Parts: sequence; C-alpha cells; structure tokens
Amino acid sequence: MPANPPTKTPDAPPPKPAENKFDRFRPNMPTIPGVEHGSGKAARELSETEIHRRFLIGGIAVAVVLISAVIIGQLKNKPRSTTNSTPDSSVAEQAAQAPAPPSPVPAVQEGPIVAATVNELSKPWDAKKFTFTNPLTRDNIDAMVMRLPGGELWAFSLQSQFGRCELEYVTDLGRLASEFRYNASHPMVVSPCDGTVYDPLKVGPLGGNTWARGEIVKGSSLRPPISIEVKVSGSSIIADSIEQ
Repeated sequence: MPANPPTKTPDAPPPKPAENKFDRFRPNMPTIPGVEHGSGKAARELSETEIHRRFLIGGIAVAVVLISAVIIGQLKNKPRSTTNSTPDSSVAEQAAQAPAPPSPVPAVQEGPIVAATVNELSKPWDAKKFTFTNPLTRDNIDAMVMRLPGGELWAFSLQSQFGRCELEYVTDLGRLASEFRYNASHPMVVSPCDGTVYDPLKVGPLGGNTWARGEIVKGSSLRPPISIEVKVSGSSIIADSIEQ
C-alpha cells in the first residue's frame, strides 16, 4: 500500500504589527505645503514662526504710531515766525475787497480867484484853463482866459449855455479848415458837438443893447460863450464874476 504523501502545512500569516492603541485617537493633520504629515515638530515650528512674525509686525505698527504722534506734537508746538509769516488767505481777500477810502472833495472857493498870472499870458493868443466857482449856484465851472492881440484879456465858460458840450480853443488853422470847414486867419473857439465857430476878435448881440465877445461866424448856436469878468491885480489875473 502506497505511502500517504506528506501533507503541506500552509504558511502562517505574517505577524500583525502591534497596533498602537493611541493612533485611533490622533486627529488627522491638515495638509501643509513643505510639511510632512505626522510631523508634530514641524507643526510646532510653524506655529512659533507665525507667532514671531505677527509679534514683529505689531511692534513695528506701534512704533510707527508713536513716532507719528511725536512729530505731530512738535509741529503743533513750534512757534510761528513773526518776521516771515504771511497773512491768512481769508484776511488777504478781505483786505483786497475792502473799499478804497473816498477821495477828498475839493473845497469850493467862493469869491474872486486867480485864473492865471501875467507871465503865463504874456503873448497874444496865450491861453490857460481854470476853474471858476459860480457864487450864486456854487457850481464849479471849467473856464478859459486868453490874451488877445491888442493886449485885452478875454475869459469865458467852456460850458455851453444850452446842452452839455464843452467848447475848445483851436489854434491849428488847418484843423479849422478841414474839420470845421472854416478858413480862419487866427485861433478860434469851437463847439465840437454842432460845429459852431466863435471869433474871439468879434462881439455879437445877445439881444437889446447887450453884446458879448465871441461872435458866431459859422454854425447854429444861439449866442456867444458865457463871459467871465477878469482884471489884473499885480502879477495875477483875477476872475471876479460870471455872466448871469
């Protein structure tokens, strides 16, 4: 009888490593780049680094705040210079907008006044403007006095009796011919508003037996210029009264 073949005993399973009874209580660590799982030491090192970084940032912020406070306090306590200081813009604007003080009103001089000096009117056709104050109305009147070729003085108001046109004394004979269409042989008094020409060497009627110097030789005015009485006193030519 054949012998029974030897029975092969199955291989025993490899020994099971001893289970760490504490592994099941260990929480799963988060995945952190550059840190291997299960490395508690690396996790602790990361936490310490983060704490140190945050502490450093906080210290820098506190230092910046303290430095800024010190600088602001020094600027507030710095005294302002009195020599180089400039006025506040609002004060400068108020000063610029402040109205200028009114010009003084010239006093009205009543009675006779000096219209010119004898030296100022030493030659024929010399003339000078002056201001005469009407003693009745107290109005200041622009006037002129001139020396005529015969030595006589003639003074008159530059304001026309009717209207507000101011008369002119024209010595340019060419202008008299071109602008006023009058061929004169000596200076004339003219009204630029209506083109009237008055001759200082002639007298014209005012009505009745009244006559006045400055006859109208061209134009539409109604009468000669208003006369002002003048006389010589020493070296002065005095304007005494005005035609009313």
